[in-house]
Amino acid sequence: MAKGAVIAAAVAVVETTGLSVSTQADSKLTPINTNVYTPKNDGSGWLNGKNYAALSPRVIQLEHQANPKDNGKLLMTFEQVITNNQAKTGSPSFPIYESDDSGKSWKKVSSVLPTNHQGNSPRWGFMNCPQLYELPEKIGDMPKGTVVLAGNATPNDFNDPKAATDLEMMRSDDAGQNWTFESSIATAGPSKLLGDPVWEPYLMVYNHQLVCYYSDERDSSGLKPKAQALVHQTTTDGKTWSPIKFDVDPNKISDSRPGMATLAQLSNGKWVLTYEQEGGKNSGAKISDDPTNFNSADAGTTIAPGGAPYVTKLNNGDIAFNNNGNSTSDNKGGYVFVFKDQESLLKGTWHPTKQYSTQTGIGYNRQILPLANGMLLIANGHETNWNPSRIDVETIDVGDTEQTGGNVTVHYVDQNGKSIAPDDVLKGGQIGTSYDVSAKTAKQIDGYTLTGITTGKDDVTGNFGADPIDITVSYRTIQSSGTPTGPIIPNSNTPTNPTNPTTDTPTKPTSTNQAAKPTKVKPFMAYAKRVVYKYDKATFTHSARLSKVAKNTTMKVVATAQSTNGAKRYQLSDGTYVTAKDSFVAPLYLTKKVKQLRVIKTEGVYTYKERTLAKKNRVKHVKRGTTLRVKRLITHRLTTRYQLTNGNYVTGNVQFVK
Repeated sequence: MAKGAVIAAAVAVVETTGLSVSTQADSKLTPINTNVYTPKNDGSGWLNGKNYAALSPRVIQLEHQANPKDNGKLLMTFEQVITNNQAKTGSPSFPIYESDDSGKSWKKVSSVLPTNHQGNSPRWGFMNCPQLYELPEKIGDMPKGTVVLAGNATPNDFNDPKAATDLEMMRSDDAGQNWTFESSIATAGPSKLLGDPVWEPYLMVYNHQLVCYYSDERDSSGLKPKAQALVHQTTTDGKTWSPIKFDVDPNKISDSRPGMATLAQLSNGKWVLTYEQEGGKNSGAKISDDPTNFNSADAGTTIAPGGAPYVTKLNNGDIAFNNNGNSTSDNKGGYVFVFKDQESLLKGTWHPTKQYSTQTGIGYNRQILPLANGMLLIANGHETNWNPSRIDVETIDVGDTEQTGGNVTVHYVDQNGKSIAPDDVLKGGQIGTSYDVSAKTAKQIDGYTLTGITTGKDDVTGNFGADPIDITVSYRTIQSSGTPTGPIIPNSNTPTNPTNPTTDTPTKPTSTNQAAKPTKVKPFMAYAKRVVYKYDKATFTHSARLSKVAKNTTMKVVATAQSTNGAKRYQLSDGTYVTAKDSFVAPLYLTKKVKQLRVIKTEGVYTYKERTLAKKNRVKHVKRGTTLRVKRLITHRLTTRYQLTNGNYVTGNVQFVK
């Protein structure tokens, strides 16, 4: 790490006003330039003597989300320094900002703190060079689309005798809204230069394992005194990490402080690792067929003056690169360079395929990110000598292409799962743009009655992502008499409204059959999925009907019974009977042990700090579509609750979560 080796630049910043938020990603647009965060200085100075208050922004664009409405969103985090006054009662965190309009406007959605260190003395927070990443495949119990964040958990005071660095990974199962601790990757000394820390993580998945590259200053690694190495560790479950492996070893080369690794795959299939050379004097690059097997004794090729390099692959396969060592003659800021292939990349910034000026200017640890709309986003925390510094974003046109997503396919099957009509396929559009196939899911097919959507009910509308989306609509055959045959597939979205069962048609004369006596069960709550009726007997007749029960009415079930022809009934606490047919009446609370829940209530739900879901115990409102990670199932009187991995509670009501 070489924050002292930073080149200052004067920057003219254009303020953006009057921007409206769109829920749909944009086509290629006029370049934007907007401020995300400007810290407020209360005059007490910045914690640990920093001369900046915001630095090292990192942005990702979501494309693998279980809730397709989250595809295309941008998430940002950055190093956020607090003041000495704020440190008396609080700790630094990694803020999470969200953009639904390709970076034009941003809102803060959460703050990430090292929860496994809360309550420790001295007080701990998150500092230094965070890294965001969306899993493109399942790792351990983290499904595809899980957002992970790596960064340094440290005591507020770097000079405290207990000061240390815990390079941790946090996870979010709901697109950045909530975060839980997943694992500790490495521990080291205080998070300051020459304090033997680990820092500057970079995450990626390769060969079905999550890889974390980072800069390692620990003397215990066998390094030269106060040297720094580039290393990586891997995990297949998100919890247990492999021993370190060297990518650049200062014991084997003349450079004593390589740092700040970033990687990209070249058009020829090889991988490039870019990093600081000689403490930030230059930026270097190394090439390998396997990104987990670089020759640690190879000093690499110098490709640019200055440090803090960042490399990324564009949608069209070209390589984009920037660092803090190149400024422009027109004083508009640092260049972004584009290279066509490996050969041109290794010629460095002196001979790029193309180069582009920027508006936000040169910046330490500046990130570049290709967006699905074809623009290149630049996230800039500016220089370490900016006081108090700020976080800005801009987009530039570097001739990239749009990124299209997977298709949305609607399948049509009968009650036996057999295809009864050709699939309807909506070709994937630009990732983040919206789609709507609700009309296709109401399709009428001759000889069949529509019963509902059996898979993909929540995916009928949303935004295109990188992955294909499959929706299955089910039907049942109609006999020549016009009466549907086969089982009705229970589904709350069934567009038809079958006649409510009001009377029984016995298979044998009722005079020869006796209705069985009710069998007591452990009382539970049920609800009417449609309008039903109460009866004073288990055998339903018009004369036995008592009253109508409105849709969504809750009822306490105390026993089960059978009609004279064997139809199952529920006996309620008031002694009356209702049908036990699942498509009409069903248990109100989930009773299965699960690892995840998804919020399905339109208005969302609240999480609570106690199992008693009283208003005074509310912790956070959670939007519809959010995935919650579950620790355990709890029975509470006649209801169920799920305790989440963060210790909070949520209802097990089937009308709220599934």
